[in-house]
Amino acid sequence: MNTPDAKSLVNRYLDASFLVSKQFDTRIREKVGQTMTTDQFCALRLIEEKPSCTPSDLSELLCVGKSSITALVNKLVDRDLVHRAGDDRDRRVVYLTLTDTGRQVYRETEREIQQLLEPYLVHFKPEEVQNFIESFEKLATLLTNEGGQESE
Repeated sequence: MNTPDAKSLVNRYLDASFLVSKQFDTRIREKVGQTMTTDQFCALRLIEEKPSCTPSDLSELLCVGKSSITALVNKLVDRDLVHRAGDDRDRRVVYLTLTDTGRQVYRETEREIQQLLEPYLVHFKPEEVQNFIESFEKLATLLTNEGGQESE
């Protein structure tokens, strides 16, 4: 049995990753695009999950520049989905939290995305899904660490 070379594996990954990302992004946009973009949903998710979330945290977690984050946060604040609060000790620090409306919109959107993606999981054994997610998470960790070195 021939073992695929690195170039072949990388190309297979790129082909599959591109197709899956495009297809899911398109379907998610069709389902929830009227209410929010994928970036806005991801921002709400990160703000909900990270206590004391700052725009800098969002910029780092979403891998986008600070000017893009400012525009994104401004849109979310304008829609009454996110609240900005200054730090009492350091006026340069701003914390982001979801408003009640933001939390409701986030949960509804999360439920819609779950319903959209869930039917695809039935085509895999539970251990296949678990192995895939763990492998994908490992790749994400490697990509966020300098030089592809896994942290211990």
